Amino acid sequence: MSEPTRLVSTHIGTNGHTTARVTMSPTSNKVRAEITAPPDQAIPVVFVPGIMGSPLLTSNAEAGRLLGENNRWAWFPDDGVGWVAGFTAKRGYRHLSPTERKLLLDPDTTRPVSSPEDADREVVSEHITTLPLQEALSRGWGSVMISSYGGILNFLEAQLRFIITSKGEVYPGVQGAVPHNPEVWGQLNGYQVLTKEMLREAAEFRYPVYAVGYNWLQTNGKAADYLAGKIEAIIDRCRKELRVKCDHGVILVTHSMGGLVGRMCAKRYPALIQGVVHGVQPAVGAGTAYRRVRAGWEDFAGSIGLGGTGKKIMPVFANAAGPLELLPNHRYGAGWLRITCEGRVVAQLPEARVGQAEPYMQIYMEPRAWWRLVDPLWIDPAVNKIKGPAALQALQKAWGRYGMRLGEAKHFHTELGSSYHPNTYSHYGADEGEMAFHRVTWNLQPQMIAAYRKDLPPTRGPVPSTVHAIGLRMWRDDHEGTAYLVNDADGQDMVMQHGVGVMRSTKGNSYVGKIQGQDQVGDATVPAHSSEDSAKAAVFSARMTGFDHQASYDNRMVQNVTLYSVLCIGALAVRKEAGKSTTTTEIPA
Repeated sequence: MSEPTRLVSTHIGTNGHTTARVTMSPTSNKVRAEITAPPDQAIPVVFVPGIMGSPLLTSNAEAGRLLGENNRWAWFPDDGVGWVAGFTAKRGYRHLSPTERKLLLDPDTTRPVSSPEDADREVVSEHITTLPLQEALSRGWGSVMISSYGGILNFLEAQLRFIITSKGEVYPGVQGAVPHNPEVWGQLNGYQVLTKEMLREAAEFRYPVYAVGYNWLQTNGKAADYLAGKIEAIIDRCRKELRVKCDHGVILVTHSMGGLVGRMCAKRYPALIQGVVHGVQPAVGAGTAYRRVRAGWEDFAGSIGLGGTGKKIMPVFANAAGPLELLPNHRYGAGWLRITCEGRVVAQLPEARVGQAEPYMQIYMEPRAWWRLVDPLWIDPAVNKIKGPAALQALQKAWGRYGMRLGEAKHFHTELGSSYHPNTYSHYGADEGEMAFHRVTWNLQPQMIAAYRKDLPPTRGPVPSTVHAIGLRMWRDDHEGTAYLVNDADGQDMVMQHGVGVMRSTKGNSYVGKIQGQDQVGDATVPAHSSEDSAKAAVFSARMTGFDHQASYDNRMVQNVTLYSVLCIGALAVRKEAGKSTTTTEIPA
């Protein structure tokens, strides 16, 4: 063509189709309009959020009325100031009692946003820049916490729309995935440069960006099945409404617990998924989960809205399998729950058995030990108001219900095991400024005991033995990380008092136990120890700094690493017929 051309921009219309507008000109104008048609093949990108990152609707009228007659939400994190924190005229979630929280966040009476009609159109409209509102809703953007995830959804939608120009040049937006110095991303394993040839391969596909929220209160196994159904609907829409081929499955991009959902989905439905990009995944759980159940949220923002004490978090957590699946599982390792005293480690749980730790019975189902996860009285706070013989029956029922949910979590952990999609890409935080709980340490401070002579001042009590440390009786728990303990066991200890070794009875010795701070680099929620499990199975992994857990996808480096990962998966997509399955990868335990 000898005439000059001018590039006409395209955009996504309300029906999801790519459209362009061209102004007619006189025949004397020899400049032709050039419109880049999108590829006729698609690999949809599906974003899967973390725990509490999906708004939930309630079907329980009584629960709905807790935050006003017009409230339809069981969980609505996009209104953090009003709905969650209650800093506006309306009553917020943080003002609910433990009993009310349990009623509102019931796995059996809640559901995710499953259609455009369910979503809050006004909220979604405030956070989208790349799609018409109706198309964003049709792609599920209203099913996730759009105020937190809108940034990564808009970023991927914008950058993946144009990859290679008609002249074979890389579009500017893609340049972030081809850094001059990839080490700026962090410590990389499996990195390969995205060449122009690879980008041309990736450009054979379009990558419409979807989001799938799920009911994070239910087991992630159910969420995985729900995700699979949504993926099938997405593929069907691409074929029928957008009239494009969609024979290569989808690319999952996950955040936090969404990684567990994505992994199980890939294990059960491998043919639906071309590749997976995991971000800050608690792959084998996190000690942070124990800390939050037992002592409340460790940071100020979380404590305001979600609960600064275990009494507020425990009734929700103990009755929902999804949150329980964030606890350190059987692959996390032994000895992550430690008891120290005077600088010495005196006890460690769980113990390793047959090569793996067993935290479920050793810690999570322990009803009486002072270091237990759950206080039976706070699984269902309403039990505390029951008097007489019925109280014991109600308590047993609540404990049985907790055992059932924990059983669901254990089953999920066992089925998932070390399974990963063979085309896994991973990034995670390992920042000294964002420490997280790998181990949870209870430090015992011995209280004063009388000296061997009345005329001498008291001295600090002895360091307890392992048996005594584990068996201390708790007479008070503030549910904020402090326990008041006493030794009821008979025994003898050699105690140094004023330079003299004295044999003293251990019975009656008292201690104050306090949960210590975070102990490992991470993202302030997930320790590097847990995220590294995904790195072992990944084609590519990035160990990064500069962000906290929830805001990880707002970080430009993380966005570029994600873009890089998606383009690599697209470039190397297996040219397969629809329905041909892939397998998952198992890494060593």
